[in-house]
Amino acid sequence: MARAKTFSLGDAYDGILADLVKNGRFGTETEAVRAGIRMLADYEMRMQSLRQAIHAADTEIEAGLGKEYASGAELLADIMNEGDDN
Repeated sequence: MARAKTFSLGDAYDGILADLVKNGRFGTETEAVRAGIRMLADYEMRMQSLRQAIHAADTEIEAGLGKEYASGAELLADIMNEGDDN
């Protein structure tokens, strides 16, 4: 069973939390806090995934597997044609 936590959010966040419950968005302040923590956890997972993708791309570039473009228009054309059977 989860143990109770005690913390202070400050006046601004206390007001936001109270409004979320008062306006019916959440049944309790605990539900609202849990939703916020879920959103933060999802965000952190997406950031970790992006960091991994960036690292993989950097590794490919360092290995000489990248493609150079003469202009932004050339890059855009390549992206727009992605998936074509050319």
